[in-house]
Amino acid sequence: MLVDRKHIPWAVATIAFGAAASAWYLSDAPRHLNGPSGSTAVGLTLGSVALGIMLFCAALSLKRKVPHWRLGKASTWLRGHIWLGLLTCLLVGLHAAFRLGGPMTTLLWVLLALVTLSGLIGLVLQQFIPRLLLHSVPGETIAQQLRRRLNDLPMLAERVVLQYAGAIDTAAPPWQDGGDAAGQPPAGGEPIRRFYLDHLRGYLAGENGGDMRDPHRAENLFSALHTMTPAHAHAGIAGLNSIYHLHRDLQRQRRLMRVLFAWLLFHVPLSWALLVLVAAHAVMALRFWT
Repeated sequence: MLVDRKHIPWAVATIAFGAAASAWYLSDAPRHLNGPSGSTAVGLTLGSVALGIMLFCAALSLKRKVPHWRLGKASTWLRGHIWLGLLTCLLVGLHAAFRLGGPMTTLLWVLLALVTLSGLIGLVLQQFIPRLLLHSVPGETIAQQLRRRLNDLPMLAERVVLQYAGAIDTAAPPWQDGGDAAGQPPAGGEPIRRFYLDHLRGYLAGENGGDMRDPHRAENLFSALHTMTPAHAHAGIAGLNSIYHLHRDLQRQRRLMRVLFAWLLFHVPLSWALLVLVAAHAVMALRFWT
């Protein structure tokens, strides 16, 4: 979710509602001898609104799991999630009269702070990671296809090697898929085979990779391979080079996506824990109040 001009109405509404809630709280506070608290009519109302907003924010994850539900655009839900989530911090503060209270309410404050902080971190990440994917990962693909595409690359590279070198391992039947009509290996293909075995295969398999992990050294290796092979093999080298760069792009995309997934693994469980404890707090408070 990128923060753009479409967020302005939400920001204005959030500020206006926050100002109105604060004014109501300040006007009501002098009426109570012991000061404002969550047990007053104002405190209960603001706390109930905060709980309702938390339920709305939690419903976003449910809506994502059932995308065919026609309950508004996902972008609208996300904007509401952001701005109403921020408003919740103020409403909870007004509800609690900005006091920590006992262990239960202190824990709720800690969880609220962690949820809000992790949400802001996620919002910042979403301002940069999609742009990084767009500009630094030209071959961007959806997360579900990443593993399959990465697993396909070694097979594609082996096809290129078989075409231009005739074989991959010396123990394999020589030149069964390549070579000329007389059964001879393609001329000048041995450097391509050795390059694949010594450098590219391990890198594509996710092993150490050696010099291939450094793009500058990898380009030097490709340049050296280009000079030691005949012209008819250069197309094969170009194919291996394209596979190498595609692998780098997909790996970079996977790393960036893992950052977002790691953030979700932190933010979502904390949010649900907060919601459960808030619901328990509300039930206990209402029983005590009545």
